[in-house]
Amino acid sequence: MLRALLLSFLLGQVLGLKVCVIHMHGLFESDEDNVGFKNFIEKKTGIPVYLISRYSDVASLSPLKYQAEDILEDVKVIASQYDQVIAVGYSQGGIIWRSMIEMWDDHNVVLFISLASPQHGVYGTPPILEMFLPFLDRFSRSKQAYQIAYSPLGQVLSAFNYYVDPTNYELYLKRNKFFTQLNNEAGTPAEKEQRKKNFLKLSNFVLVGGPGENVIDPWQSTVFGYYTKYGFDKGMIPMEESRLYLEDLFGLRSLVERGDLMKCVYPGIAHLEFRDD
Repeated sequence: MLRALLLSFLLGQVLGLKVCVIHMHGLFESDEDNVGFKNFIEKKTGIPVYLISRYSDVASLSPLKYQAEDILEDVKVIASQYDQVIAVGYSQGGIIWRSMIEMWDDHNVVLFISLASPQHGVYGTPPILEMFLPFLDRFSRSKQAYQIAYSPLGQVLSAFNYYVDPTNYELYLKRNKFFTQLNNEAGTPAEKEQRKKNFLKLSNFVLVGGPGENVIDPWQSTVFGYYTKYGFDKGMIPMEESRLYLEDLFGLRSLVERGDLMKCVYPGIAHLEFRDD
């Protein structure tokens, strides 16, 4: 079903144009983990699919700022050969793709598919780990957790670059240099304006996730929902009630008002199944 959805969007982009798909893998993955996706799309559409191989496996823990900058150089070479690019980012790869789009002034990305990606960040412990290591959940709710995440050492690891503790928002703004800029919560007015302009060059933005998610906490982050300022105990707010949307920091509300943002929520699909289905 999920691949059929992707296929329908891809076919709508290609009439009379030279188009390719560029796919960015997730944390602790490589291009080899996504060969099934490549083979399916190329067989069904004839559209070439490029799988990014940089920062694979353990190297995917490198700071996301450097990953996005380096990978963008490869992406630009590929994109220069085509009229339009369809960006697909799985898991952490979706955050890297959004960063590249925002920093790429003359990009030709028309469709961005964010596939099970924590676009609003993560908080706490991946649910799948809680099943085997329940003490991690207790630790994630402690003061030490955010102190480690926002420490200079913690910010060297990519997974902490999108760690957002809503109960310590001011510390997040102060210590997290990557995600605050990605969300246009930080930066000069000129930098913010350019990032938003680049993001709004997209023709369509598709968010894919679901409550069966067993890695990203909360799963709602895949569609820009998140915890409230009270943390774990007071439920969630949808994208439409978040600061990112209400203040239109990097263009979410503008895309919705244009009719160019789609949220696709599929129950019963676990994290790896979004990649492999």
